Amino acid sequence: MKKIITLLFLLLIFNGFSQEKKLKEYSHTEFFKMIAAEKDSVFKLKDAFIAFKEQDSAFTYKYVDGQIKFGTNDTIVINKEIDLENVHFEHVKGDSGQALPYIIFNKKVKIYDATSIIFYYCVFNDDLELDTSVLGNGKITALSQKYENYEADIGFWDSSFNKNVLIDVGSIENYSSISFNLFYSDFFSKKERFDYHVHTNNIRETHFDENLFTGIGYLDFGVDTSRFTSVYGNNFGDFRVAFTKASFNDTDVYIVEKNTFNKELLVYIDQFVMTHIYRWTQWKEKVLSAGGYDLYLKHLMEQDTSLDYDEIYKVDTIFNNYKNKYKFEYENSYKFEMQLLGQFYDFYKLQHDADYSNQVYVEFKNLETKRYAYLYKEHPAFNTFFTWKINQFLKVFSGYGTNPSLSIIFSLYVIFIFAFVYMLFPNNWETGKKNKLMNRLQFFTKYFRQDEGIREIYEEERQHDIMSYTEFRDYMHHSKKEIPNFFIWLARPIYYFSSYNYKMTGRVLRHTDILKGRWVDLPKRKKLVTSFIIGSWMLALILLDILIKFFNALTLSINTFTTLGFGEIPIKGIPRYLAVIQGFIGWFMLTIFSVSLISQLLN
Repeated sequence: MKKIITLLFLLLIFNGFSQEKKLKEYSHTEFFKMIAAEKDSVFKLKDAFIAFKEQDSAFTYKYVDGQIKFGTNDTIVINKEIDLENVHFEHVKGDSGQALPYIIFNKKVKIYDATSIIFYYCVFNDDLELDTSVLGNGKITALSQKYENYEADIGFWDSSFNKNVLIDVGSIENYSSISFNLFYSDFFSKKERFDYHVHTNNIRETHFDENLFTGIGYLDFGVDTSRFTSVYGNNFGDFRVAFTKASFNDTDVYIVEKNTFNKELLVYIDQFVMTHIYRWTQWKEKVLSAGGYDLYLKHLMEQDTSLDYDEIYKVDTIFNNYKNKYKFEYENSYKFEMQLLGQFYDFYKLQHDADYSNQVYVEFKNLETKRYAYLYKEHPAFNTFFTWKINQFLKVFSGYGTNPSLSIIFSLYVIFIFAFVYMLFPNNWETGKKNKLMNRLQFFTKYFRQDEGIREIYEEERQHDIMSYTEFRDYMHHSKKEIPNFFIWLARPIYYFSSYNYKMTGRVLRHTDILKGRWVDLPKRKKLVTSFIIGSWMLALILLDILIKFFNALTLSINTFTTLGFGEIPIKGIPRYLAVIQGFIGWFMLTIFSVSLISQLLN
């Protein structure tokens, strides 16, 4: 039995190699001559190898200053359908290469079971189908043995796709040595909506970089088990994207960053690996669960058996209803959405990326808040109402605990708002200052009416203080023989500092006295100057009083907010009860701040 199995295995290998030996060989020039000579509207070619020939200078390129340069940039226009099966292109020899450059395909292009084909600066004005799902590495191995410089590469550089695209590159084995590249290409969907499908499976490398999508279309992009995958710098514009990643090898390199998505996209990732890269900012607030959407569509089909899955999958109204409503209303889809966000959250936590993990957590809680709002609407209950409202409060106040600085900002708002209210009412800290403004007006009125200077009027107003200073000085002087000397030494600085403010104020007033007599006796021009200067003084003093009053009110607000306690609240009337309310608000907000801060510290 073992001999029979071995014989069959050898026959299969021999048959595989013999098939490769039967490939017809052409040069690139001969290949395009055959297309031109074809009388039918469809050019078909099967089991062929387009070899690297020196005479194919029009298809030869070299690297010049890091750029691909072909021998010519003449455009080839093909108005026939192209149908290739098991056709392979050799494209490397030394430091030179050959490819298919500057070609405009006006009709449909079909390519099946190819292992190597590269396009540069090409335009596909009709459908493109490229299916290279080879059965294994036997074909690639045979070609590599026969052609020394053969490489299994499939790619598009700087090309344009103006209609539907179906690209499926891969193998049933782990892994084929094919590399797929799609760089710097444009996908146009201007007049009608086109579908683009790009899938790679069990291959060496996948590069999908720096491509531009214009118009409104649909892109289904999936990578299954590629050793290296890069999805970098693409602008997906207004296309709806379904992004699928399946990989069962933790050593795979996977990079998804600096892409632009204008609209929501469907995402399925089977497992998250710490070494992979997914930049959350590129699709922030746009990620939807492909699994959740799939369940929702099946739910619709259960309700209406006439619906077809493939037809409703791309319907914009159904998709928009899901993203705006049913992703949190339909319970099974909601679970998938929360699961996906939770996976991203755990992934960024694993990478110690607090910024991205916080952003994902906020989206997670936003979705939860919408869910509780819906549940309360359907089945009103205090529990759902409280969770809904507390989530809304925590979002505004602390970003669901991810941003303690928001707590400080809103606390400052509360403190200043209450300080403004307290400022409108008198408090016990301002005793003796209620008639300060009237006293000032009376002082300046006396200054305008009398011949004495402003210093003399000031001293007259402060006569009681002057007498107390003088009496203290004289009393200590007469008692110096009857008390210890250190009492006299101590009295001198006390007297000096007690009378310093009075003396300095008197000196300043003496040097700034501009009236020199009564105001009514001044010339008209000097009256105006004097009025302006003294009015400015008066305004400055009023502003100073207002500032002091504000600081008193602010101090009262801070004291109330932080619940330091007064013993007796130094304010009366309505603000007295507002102080109690502010104390409760402060206690609650400071508690939330402390919890948010501790949470971030622990993270």
